[in-house]
Parts: sequence; C-alpha cells; structure tokens
Amino acid sequence: METERYSKELDVAVRLVQMACSLCQRVQNELVGRKRDEIKSKDDDSPVTVADWGVQATVSWVLSQYFSSDNVSIVAEEDIETLSKKDNSSLLESVVNSVNACLAEAPTFGLEGPAKALGIQEVLEAISRCNSNGGPKGKFWVLDPVDGTLGFVRGDQYAVALALIEDGEVILGVLGCPNYPMKKAWLNYHQRYYRLMSNLSSPVYGSWHKGCVMYARKGSGEAWMQPLVHDYGNFDWQNRAQKIQVSSINDPALATFCEPVEKTNSSHSFTAGLAHSVGVKKQPLRVYSMVKYAAIARGDAEIFMKFPRAGYKEKIWDHAAGVVIIQEAGGVVTDAGGRPLDFSRGSLETP
Repeated sequence: METERYSKELDVAVRLVQMACSLCQRVQNELVGRKRDEIKSKDDDSPVTVADWGVQATVSWVLSQYFSSDNVSIVAEEDIETLSKKDNSSLLESVVNSVNACLAEAPTFGLEGPAKALGIQEVLEAISRCNSNGGPKGKFWVLDPVDGTLGFVRGDQYAVALALIEDGEVILGVLGCPNYPMKKAWLNYHQRYYRLMSNLSSPVYGSWHKGCVMYARKGSGEAWMQPLVHDYGNFDWQNRAQKIQVSSINDPALATFCEPVEKTNSSHSFTAGLAHSVGVKKQPLRVYSMVKYAAIARGDAEIFMKFPRAGYKEKIWDHAAGVVIIQEAGGVVTDAGGRPLDFSRGSLETP
C-alpha cells in the first residue's frame, strides 16, 4: 500500500474482506442444498445465515484489535436478537465455530488472530459492538456482511462490503465478490456450470473461478481488483492486482445496464421503460447484491439503475463500498435527481 493517509485502514480492510470471503465460501458450500435449518428469517423476511453473523463478528473483532475497540465505530446490518434465542443454540454454535475457523486463518492473510478460540459471549459481544448509528461527524466503518443473501443461499452472486466513512464522506471501500469471476467471458455461463467448474478446476492464479476483491481510496484516482486467494501470506498481490476502469462506451445503444434480480425491491418494468427511452437496446444484466457495482467498476456493464418500490428504504451499507470504487474507477454515482448519495445520515435514513 502507499504510505498515505488511511493506508493501514485500507490494507487491513482488504485482507479482512479476503478472510471474510473465505468464511462465506465455506458456509455457502455447506448450505446450498443442505442445512436449510441454518437459514432464519428476519422481520423483513430476508434470510440470514451463519455467514452474516460470522462475518460481522470476525470483522468487528479484527477491527477492534487493530484500531482499538474504544476507537472503532461500526454500522452493520445484523443484531443478536434472533441468535440469542434459546431455541437457536445450535445456530449460535455454528456461528461461533465458523468465526473461530475463520480467525484461525488470520495469519494466512497477514493478520493477527486471537491467542485462543473465542467463546460464545465474546462472539456475541463482537456482533453487538456493531451498533453505531453513524452520522455527519466522526469516523465509522460500514459493513454489509453478506449483501445479496438470497443470491448467497441459492449458490449465486453475493458480496462482502466494507467501507470507512469520515464526516459523511466515504473514504475507502472494499468489495469482496466470491462468485464473480476474474474473467468477464465466464459471465455468460450458467451459474450451475460455473459452480461445477469451480469445484473441478485447479486453483491457478487468475483463474476465472476464484472470485475477486475490489477496493479504492477516495481521491486516489485508482481502483483495483485482485483475485480471491487462499494463501494470502505467500501471494504478492501488490504486483498482481489489476487496475480497473469503467467502460468507455457512451452510446446508449451499445450499453448494458444492471438491475436487481428480485422484483420485491425494484421495478423492472420502470427501469425497462427508462432504458428504452434513452436508447438502451441490450438485455439487462441482472445480478444479486453490490456485484452490480463491481460490474460497472470494471467495465462489464455501463449503467446501474435502481428505482425502489414504494416503502422500500435503501441502507448505507448497500452502497458505500461500491460507490467509492466506481468513482475512483472513473464512474459517476448519483440519486435519481442527479445528486451525490448522502451518507451523512448514518443508519437512520436512506442515502
């Protein structure tokens, strides 16, 4: 990393997201087609898995170790209400086991792990520590442990998103996309065959099946992508990371636009009509989660349009990491009125 401000924060964040992706991959491989009892529903009916709580606990614990728990403020999606219920003891045990398995790998990713395995209370405390409301002043981290949980439980696309905000501005963002291939050509293959080949192919550097991690720091004018790795300590990512840029296509007739897979929080018909009105002719790229931001940032698509249905509220953790990456890759992100997204209101309001 460059010896500039926030270089330590970005370095730790990239390594931490790499490690969190490893946890997610293990849980997804166990979850898809099996262990359906490990999927719980929150009040908004979105499923939550061991990975959500596991990643949140892991990120919280590591950030607190590196930047002091007294100085670390984290806005994150999950709480411990469901996890703490007596009838969910087996689920809690699975979360604790996943967290400890992940933290045991910390040295592999160039991070320090705990001297001994964390206990149940320590894991719950780490999850609960992510209770900041953010706001217009001060510095805080924003985490979406598994963005696109429906994609996750279906063996499809999802993302781990971590960002740092200071005085309402996104300073850095890291986006881990475990199922988003390094090579664009593989996007045309059906997910089923993609997963099959992932299990059969040898893990050679740069292989399409490895997934990727993207990251950027505000004002640097650069955004980067590196492959998802499993032996971080022996992997010279500084020499193998690739600089990414948004597409140079400016003709709507040649452009591809992204939109959410689910119709529950976005109007496909409205975006289709808007796309047609500006001359977009290609079929939309529908993917779960902030992977849409990743697609735009590296030029796989040109436009991301999302118009929520009435009553749906956006959360800052659904956008923070992706926004800064696209901006530093040369793109523009605004609301429907052409204004920059507002991250100064923390978790209480939409951006």
